[in-house]
Amino acid sequence: MTEQRFIDNGDGTVTDTWTKLMWLQEDSFLMTKKFIVYLHAQKLRDKLNSESFAGHTDWRFPTKREAHSLFDKQKSVKDKYGYNIHIDPAFTPGCGYDTWTSHTRGTMTAYCYSFNSGRGGHKESGDTLNTSVRFVRGEFDNSRLNITAVPQIKDIITQGGGWR
Repeated sequence: MTEQRFIDNGDGTVTDTWTKLMWLQEDSFLMTKKFIVYLHAQKLRDKLNSESFAGHTDWRFPTKREAHSLFDKQKSVKDKYGYNIHIDPAFTPGCGYDTWTSHTRGTMTAYCYSFNSGRGGHKESGDTLNTSVRFVRGEFDNSRLNITAVPQIKDIITQGGGWR
């Protein structure tokens, strides 16, 4: 019998039994029905914490490695555009294809990780580029996955015409 890695907690969250992290089952796109800039993502996080979403007040942006820990080429759900993103089906389909992370360069850029390509890079965090975020909570246990680095974006055209 195969160990179930992702557990649907029945309260809008999913627990990763390998990393010990708890994730929101829906990302910000599904919650707000739009892509958001980094500042609006910060406000959404603050709102979730002030409302004690799923009984917790410590929701945060994932780190690059935490976001990468969700990527599994063998699994997929459809994003809002109908393309495959490689995360476990415990997460709600119809979501955005990437996530903002906690890695920023001042107020200019924030690191964005793509669940389609398994890569990431810095994007402008201001009013011109919108994306989604999948919030997380808990202490990252990397002992099972042993992620040392996250692949960077390659200059290739991908489905959708972007760097996903």
